[in-house]
Amino acid sequence: DDNLPAEEKHYARLQRERLRQARSSKFALEEPSAAVELTHGGRSLGELEDDELAGGGGGGFSMPAASGGGFTFGGGGGGAPAPAFGAANSGVFKLENVSLLKEGDADPIVAALQRGGISRLVLRGAPVDYDENPTMRAAGAAELVEALRSAAGQLREVVFEGHRFEQPDIVASLLGALRGSTALEVLDFTNSSLGPEGAPVEVASCEKLRELKLEDCELGGDGCEAVARALSGLTSLEVLDLRNNDMDDSAECVALLAEALRGNARLKKVALDEDLDVEALREALREAGVEAALHLGEDEDEDDDEDDDDE
Repeated sequence: DDNLPAEEKHYARLQRERLRQARSSKFALEEPSAAVELTHGGRSLGELEDDELAGGGGGGFSMPAASGGGFTFGGGGGGAPAPAFGAANSGVFKLENVSLLKEGDADPIVAALQRGGISRLVLRGAPVDYDENPTMRAAGAAELVEALRSAAGQLREVVFEGHRFEQPDIVASLLGALRGSTALEVLDFTNSSLGPEGAPVEVASCEKLRELKLEDCELGGDGCEAVARALSGLTSLEVLDLRNNDMDDSAECVALLAEALRGNARLKKVALDEDLDVEALREALREAGVEAALHLGEDEDEDDDEDDDDE
């Protein structure tokens, strides 16, 4: 609601993040109070032969990190996490409770990207607190930016969910590393503090982009307008989520979005706030035969979708 005071908007955003954390609680790994036994295929790692641990069977194993983050290890023998176990997770690197605040914090991520074979990178920020302390500072993110730039040709999906960036320049650097990617299909910044100046206009150069998820990114009217302009001509787009970004601050945003998406018959979902006047957009989607792609407000099946994404 545009009439809410800034403090109430802040509190509402905090509540939404708490709900997301509750929905994805299967990822919340408590810090172990005792030693954790690692298993693979139902057997203790202590019982496995060296060649089995070296990845002879093509598998890997997972464990909760002592710091509370979740690492996924492969059997390659190196110190960096590798693709998760199972064909469905081939080429995936996921890390929970990420805080990149100082030099060296990104080392496990950088090592995995440098080793190659990663097509899906999922980095979820540390849980939000009322002060919304940053999860990324320039010193901690610098090496990640360089690794992203080197790996951009192989990354099909990049997820920076639940991050608070200390400076707008960090967002610009991350996005700049992905500019012009010919591989990127999914970009997800859900619940990250992009702000108007962090609107990912670089997506205009990502010709294969199918999904752009920017729910609750503090874009405001100006940021949403910038996104709408960047999407013009991006005919590969199938999913766009701009909810909870105060889009109603802009009188032109919906009209710009309608023009940008006009004629795109590939659209499957365009998610916006339910209090917007979306008739211009609805008409554009109707002309393309995809009016059903318009989703207003929260989705009833959103939890199921999130579960499917993380399998």
